[in-house]
Amino acid sequence: MKRLEIVLERDQIPMVCGVLSQHATGYTIVPEVTGYGHHGTRKEGEVVLIVTVVTRDHVDPILDILGPLLDRRSGVVLITDVQVMHAEHFVPELKTQPLPRI
Repeated sequence: MKRLEIVLERDQIPMVCGVLSQHATGYTIVPEVTGYGHHGTRKEGEVVLIVTVVTRDHVDPILDILGPLLDRRSGVVLITDVQVMHAEHFVPELKTQPLPRI
């Protein structure tokens, strides 16, 4: 299993959640994050953090879509190995209902 932490500009939420709804069984959005990086200081409300856990098979399809977007815009994707309880909850192929779109 892989944990994806996606930091991106607020207006990118619908597109990213649309991608995740095809490859993940859920995600968490942390709406108020701040920080400093390549594009300078980011104030509260400008960027968000989206966290999801996916199977290894779904990482590349997600990155294939998000990569070009993040090449043009501010953002970063952190990818880490993770162990989770009830890992079967994170396998999209076992999920019967689609995620709601935001």
